[in-house]
Amino acid sequence: MINKVVLFGAGKRCKMLCQILQFSDIEIVAILDSNPDKWGIEVEGHLVRAPKVIGEYKNINWCITVGDMYASREIRTELQQRYQCRLEKEVGIKELILIGYQKNAEINKYILDKNVYNRGKDSILFDCYNGLGLGGVQAWTMDVCEALINEGRKCVYIISDNGVYTVPNVLEKNILSVNMNHKGQFETETILSIIDAIMAKLPCKIVTCTTNEVMLAAYLIKCHYPEMIEIISVIHNSNESVYKDYMEFKTCPDLYIGVSQAIRNDMIQKGIAPEKIYSMTCPFSCEPILKRSYSDSSDPICIGYAGRMDGMEHSQKRMDLLLKLLEILTERNIYYKFELAGDGAARHVMEEFVGQNNMSENVKFLGRIERSEVAAFWRRQDIFVNLSDYEGRSISQLEAMGNGAVPIITATTGAREDIDDGLNGYIVPMGDYHTMADRIEYLAQHREQLYRMGGLAHDAVYPKSLMKPHIEFWNEIFSHKLKN
Repeated sequence: MINKVVLFGAGKRCKMLCQILQFSDIEIVAILDSNPDKWGIEVEGHLVRAPKVIGEYKNINWCITVGDMYASREIRTELQQRYQCRLEKEVGIKELILIGYQKNAEINKYILDKNVYNRGKDSILFDCYNGLGLGGVQAWTMDVCEALINEGRKCVYIISDNGVYTVPNVLEKNILSVNMNHKGQFETETILSIIDAIMAKLPCKIVTCTTNEVMLAAYLIKCHYPEMIEIISVIHNSNESVYKDYMEFKTCPDLYIGVSQAIRNDMIQKGIAPEKIYSMTCPFSCEPILKRSYSDSSDPICIGYAGRMDGMEHSQKRMDLLLKLLEILTERNIYYKFELAGDGAARHVMEEFVGQNNMSENVKFLGRIERSEVAAFWRRQDIFVNLSDYEGRSISQLEAMGNGAVPIITATTGAREDIDDGLNGYIVPMGDYHTMADRIEYLAQHREQLYRMGGLAHDAVYPKSLMKPHIEFWNEIFSHKLKN
């Protein structure tokens, strides 16, 4: 039982925790930070002190509130080695948020004071907390919900924010728009708004997409009405930070579904019972027979990337490595054309780099493209590249392969579930843009291989693209008939 805690890091996440815990019986006994400039300032009424005083609190739980995964590791090592902090006394930030809200008397009263109606048949709620803009999770959610409604399930809804989005006509009346503050995390007003939306649709099964406010709100309701709500969490990503968050929220989901078998295996190794976790492949648009052409030796080899341009070092998609790949291709005088579809924080820096290095003739930034344009985008690419540090199961990769683009990707979780290295694509070591350049150069010099490998890429993923077996899978999940 946690009743006292030391917080390490005096930033935004620390402030958020202070605001959450003030309504619980967990006492914040100290806030520490390595930055001397923060010593002596106050965070929500608590004085920030130097790390050396942690010796006064060796028997008290401590929590690292720093968001950066790499910085958090360094802090943990320092606390253990320099200050002899015991690892077993560490509590994760997500776990502390969960406990704090569980102990929040106002939240519990709010839930118990609401009128609850048992409407008999379960509603199905899907979580799109970050909105319904372009993205793999959002596209999958809308496709699945549309298919469920078209086959006769009427009480299917998507929980989203108040943004203005283009959605299929069949979904227009099935979007539950909720007031969500994306600038803050786990804010009480956001939690209450989601609680309202969920409780209006009880009994329900709710499909979450990550360890976020929707999962927390659903769990807080389940604590009081366990027979009226079931939480099914789809795990879309596979890095250690994601797994850590899930393990801290492990009391919340009733069932897990990984988007690859590798994710399922990883979660079982983390301690999740095998009977509580399944795996699936997200369906996507794919023609049964591949009809396309490829560039010949007189043309530039066409390379494509589609996805978020989320950052450089320490980001998931590693746009810094992609720029290094462009440098090598240019240095080797490889005749190439590179199209990038998508947007994100790194795009401006990337465009500047391309301009400064005289690559503008070869590299084109297309911005976000409509879903209706995705197939045509991939059919004009010979090669799909992805230098991510981690992926769950890249929808872009599956769409590219389904349209005959030869994938060259880093060895992320689940990569070998779709790619047979050297046969229908290439898998290179993490961060190894040099080997990726080698594979591109080989295909540029052996264009006949594009037809062979691209055809095999399509044939490998087409059976996985179909919506009908995917909906059968979900109907079995909802009816508890599926067996691992």
